[in-house]
Amino acid sequence: MLVKQAAGNDANPWGQAPCGPLILASYRRGVLRAKVTLSDLTCCSARIDSMETLQPGMTVWITLPGLEARQASVEWTSGFTAGLRFEAPFHPAILDAVLEGRIGSVH
Repeated sequence: MLVKQAAGNDANPWGQAPCGPLILASYRRGVLRAKVTLSDLTCCSARIDSMETLQPGMTVWITLPGLEARQASVEWTSGFTAGLRFEAPFHPAILDAVLEGRIGSVH
């Protein structure tokens, strides 16, 4: 944890600590598939902690519990943490349902 915090916090415009609920999501980049922890979810963006270092500009696909995969671009990185911008924003009602845990589990 100390190494992650010391490695480039200047690149993280959202501050150090994630806010909101932590959501277990699926992540896909090319043929690589993994589970990630997602936080700071808004209609247009999210933060993920992944097992690989991403680069700004990369395209990834995020699958939230009970929803189809959603394309996102990496906006910033700091160690294994990345800020994503979704290509198509979530409808506010869908966002509320995800944040409140009213949508099913990751498939």
